[in-house]
Amino acid sequence: MTSLMGILQTIPQFADFSQSELTAIDKAFRVENYADGETVINDGDRAEALYLILNGEVEVRRRRRDRAGYALVEKRHAGDLLGLTALINNDRQDATAVALGKVQIASLPQSAFELLFDTHAPIALHFQNLIARQLARDLRHFDEALRSAVRSGEVKDMASTLQSD
Repeated sequence: MTSLMGILQTIPQFADFSQSELTAIDKAFRVENYADGETVINDGDRAEALYLILNGEVEVRRRRRDRAGYALVEKRHAGDLLGLTALINNDRQDATAVALGKVQIASLPQSAFELLFDTHAPIALHFQNLIARQLARDLRHFDEALRSAVRSGEVKDMASTLQSD
């Protein structure tokens, strides 16, 4: 199996990290493998970690508020972060993430996340940049979905899917 550092070196979002920063990240993260259909994050669970997809694809789903079941929000790929907003806000997860095929994910427990930010300023800066890019992509995705829903008259369905508890 390839090491976490070896995988991180292949992910474009980590290209600006130095070797010593990658070493610190390698020590802080835990690598886990998920089988097809296995849940990575459960909607409503307390945020305990930040998740970085190393290999594979994850489907993010939100619970429908007006009817049973879940609605697909998007698919996430290698280099994408999961559980970010809930971890930063010390909140509950607002979506479920499920592995599509075999998926390898590195998780960073909240305590290690905070320790990295407090003790490794360059890593904190790089992660803030990753976080900002991820949030910008999420906002762009939401804006596109909202515009599409307005055009098609599905605004009510979309609002009930995305609405918070």
